[in-house]
Amino acid sequence: MSKEIKNKVGLGGLVALIIGGTIGSGIFALPATMTANANPLGILIGWAIVAVGMFALTSVYRNLTLQQPEIDDGIYGWSKALFGHLGGFIANYGHGIGDAVGNASYLTVIFSAFGGFTLFRFFGDGTTWPAVVAASVLLWLITFLVAQGVKDSTVVNNVTTVIKIIPLAAFIILALLNFHAPIFWASFTSTRVFDAGSHHWHQVSIFAQSKSVLLSAMWTLIGLESATIYATRAKRLSDVAKATTLGSLAIILLLVGTSVLSLGLLAPSQISQLHTPSMAGLMAQMVGNWGSTLINACLIVSVTGALLAWITLCSEEIRLTGRSGSATKWLNRLNKHEAPQNALLVTSGLTQALMIVAGYSNAGYLVLLKFATSLSIVPYLFVSLYAVKSVLAGTGFARRSRAERVRSGIAALLALAFTVFMLYGAGLQYLLLSAIVWETGFWFFYQGKKEQQRPFTIVEKITWLAITLMALAGIYGLVSGTINF
Repeated sequence: MSKEIKNKVGLGGLVALIIGGTIGSGIFALPATMTANANPLGILIGWAIVAVGMFALTSVYRNLTLQQPEIDDGIYGWSKALFGHLGGFIANYGHGIGDAVGNASYLTVIFSAFGGFTLFRFFGDGTTWPAVVAASVLLWLITFLVAQGVKDSTVVNNVTTVIKIIPLAAFIILALLNFHAPIFWASFTSTRVFDAGSHHWHQVSIFAQSKSVLLSAMWTLIGLESATIYATRAKRLSDVAKATTLGSLAIILLLVGTSVLSLGLLAPSQISQLHTPSMAGLMAQMVGNWGSTLINACLIVSVTGALLAWITLCSEEIRLTGRSGSATKWLNRLNKHEAPQNALLVTSGLTQALMIVAGYSNAGYLVLLKFATSLSIVPYLFVSLYAVKSVLAGTGFARRSRAERVRSGIAALLALAFTVFMLYGAGLQYLLLSAIVWETGFWFFYQGKKEQQRPFTIVEKITWLAITLMALAGIYGLVSGTINF
């Protein structure tokens, strides 16, 4: 039997978890990641697509939480209700491991920010070996803190959330005051894009530009489901829905404010070449070097706080697969502080491995965030499909109005269209890389089957065979060089 959770999280804590988990490294590096392959019009179209999708997904989370309160474990529970134990496992294991990949990107950007200080130039872009060693120490220190209990981690996250919002608000105000319309309009509809990697100009259609920013934009939104992941620890289930709405509104204001206003400060080709985090370079452009120092310092503090939230979140997701029997109950084991000790070991261990790989391959922040984002798309697709099914079947609408059912259906269809488009935008290579991640979880799923004394169904056998073949194709692509970032 699962251990009863005593320490519950209130509305304020849930909102802080959403903002703290979502507003992390992404927003500080957003100007350069957006302009890497796009100009203003392409960026705005990409944001419009992502904004609609974001609000649709947020509505789906809120609706399912309120309409089906008996499912109290978010993405995992909804995916399990749709596709059984295997669906729940693939969704939450993939999403949890995606968050672990994201943790590696957080560590990378933290030490890239350190590299912005003269004293710590040897950290470079966050993938030098001194940076990898320092990041490893920080990773396990924070993992130890999380292991002391979710309540303690939530308090620290609340503090760092406040610390990160203050400099972001200052940046938005300064960007408004320094915004130059001629700079913004100069390349607005241009199809010539500067590639900061190759240092060459390329012709890129507006559609291709908008598609190129999707993963970067969506990365900044991963974390909206934080409250639903913590549903089993919320004081009141109704707080989960409220927190998702309030958190989303705050996040979209900050993201759009920073990314769009940046386009009136420097040309996209100049922004894309700024050292990560690019917001620091823009602050230096506006107020001098002290502005860059401020942003780098705040990033280090706030992203460390976001890392704290994400280490907690990804281990919680992995734990849920063992909690309900979709994987081995070993993953569900809590220590005396009510922290998922074994799930923490799995997720932080993977993050550590990725940091080492980054050191060898020089896989920087942008590579890691794209991989992390791609792992979240399939879970979002499962949730959207379940929402559509629920509306069609009338699940959760017995005592609700027809109008509410229609609104829920519209949100579900928009979310479904968005996640399908995101799969298209990410491309086949990221689906194959995701299959490699799912394959690493087979042993946990197999052990769960043995413990529950449930034989594999025909559908499960076929699904795992397909995943294995996709994983092998992904590995071959990586080795042969046909799949690259």
